[in-house]
Amino acid sequence: MKFNIKTFFWVILYAIMAGGALSIFTTISSFIKYLFSLLAVYIGVRFFRRFETIGLRITFIVLSIIMFFIGVLITVVYQSLTNPDFLTGS
Repeated sequence: MKFNIKTFFWVILYAIMAGGALSIFTTISSFIKYLFSLLAVYIGVRFFRRFETIGLRITFIVLSIIMFFIGVLITVVYQSLTNPDFLTGS
């Protein structure tokens, strides 16, 4: 498969969706969080069916992990700004 701009944007879109679903999974505590886990698995399966090259799959996994950390960082910063006692645990 030839790597072009369209493929690049698809990889980025899938990575943002998977990383976002995983960051939501880790930040909420209700039972619904398991739906986000299944959503992340579903997004990964869809990506792996669509793109069969090893390079794109590795890129997807790495970008998903990066997007996961960015999502968790944004959530923690937001919670610490809106609730000053969030970081101290009081």
